[in-house]
Amino acid sequence: MKVFYIMSLAMLMMTTVILATAQEVAEDPTTRGSPVLSSDTEPEAAGNPETLRHKDRPISIMDQPLDGTSIEAFSGGIAKIDEEATEKDYRSLMSALDYLLFYDIGARRDKATLYSRLDGQSPNQIREMVTSARSKNKKKY
Repeated sequence: MKVFYIMSLAMLMMTTVILATAQEVAEDPTTRGSPVLSSDTEPEAAGNPETLRHKDRPISIMDQPLDGTSIEAFSGGIAKIDEEATEKDYRSLMSALDYLLFYDIGARRDKATLYSRLDGQSPNQIREMVTSARSKNKKKY
């Protein structure tokens, strides 16, 4: 009975530590993955990815959200990625978009629909989503 009591107490202490850590992480804006505005950024510029900063460093082009409101806007974002990102990152993103265009049932192989579904997601988020989907499909067979 004493062993059970000691184990229960230890588990309660571990749970308390985990919850306290999770709360600290949730309250810290640098750990949420969201960009932090630098002190010199105007509030009205908050929606402009060019002005977003994380610890006073520009956000990588691969972490900036894409505009999926139209094919032209999305293609402009892809062109910018082609110019600024590494070739490996660009090819990986294009492969992910091809995968989604073919396998995303909701997009119905329509670029406008796919791009609207990806609106606001960063290239890295898109690549992670496809990597996850591909790994799930491999496990089925």
